[in-house]
Amino acid sequence: MKFHEDVIFKIQGQEYGQELIEIIKIKGKIVEVHQTEYGIIDPKMYKPDMVFELEDKIIILEFQSTYVDISDKKRFRLYSALFDQIQNKSQKDIEVHVLSTVEAEKTKCYKVNPDSRFPVYIHSLKSYDGDEFLNIMNTKIANNQQLSEKELLLISLICFMETKNGIEYSILNSAVTITNIPDLKKDIAQFVKGIVLMLCDKFVEDGSLNKTISNLVGGNMKIVEDYAQRKVDESKRNFVINLDKEGYGIEDIARIADVSLDFVTQTLSK
Repeated sequence: MKFHEDVIFKIQGQEYGQELIEIIKIKGKIVEVHQTEYGIIDPKMYKPDMVFELEDKIIILEFQSTYVDISDKKRFRLYSALFDQIQNKSQKDIEVHVLSTVEAEKTKCYKVNPDSRFPVYIHSLKSYDGDEFLNIMNTKIANNQQLSEKELLLISLICFMETKNGIEYSILNSAVTITNIPDLKKDIAQFVKGIVLMLCDKFVEDGSLNKTISNLVGGNMKIVEDYAQRKVDESKRNFVINLDKEGYGIEDIARIADVSLDFVTQTLSK
């Protein structure tokens, strides 16, 4: 998936990355956006999500859907060391910041030795009600109201907010909402879609849903409808099978599950 590669974030990163770090409450002005893939290591294993150079420091920004553990701390420290060795010509301090779907605002440290600790700054957007925010955005879109750059970026980050949906479906909701926005400017569209695709790659393990989101962000709305219908049918088939196990007759199953007799017989014959 090439849509969200470094080039997109590098081109639009200074403008929209500034809004992004302000949302996360990281202070400072971005002066450069750096490449995040280093040739001397395996990029699939060791590739920071975003690297911003501010006036006074370097920010390595990671998106995380699990609690930061010791392996994460070691990996983040390696990111910092690699960037310092390869690209930190200014010798600025390097900080690792994590936007988490599960952890509250805090600082975790990796104890390198008794005299040295490597801090990891964790950020949260759980103060946002993701479901309410999404409803407000959809209402504005339906009424042809213009959305701010901050609102557009927040749409791409719904999975980090407090929401009744799981992470994967929150990312799907972000994709659907963004593609429903008419006349979205190309530059901001590339940036927010790039974030959605990055989050999709990192967090969406369901292969079918991952493909759905990827195709949707690429402009194919029908695939989302097909996916949703498959999920509805799968749920109904499981319900029919469970009712059959409980001893209900075919006609009662059809009535309770609100499906046709043919649907029941075809499901039970498999």
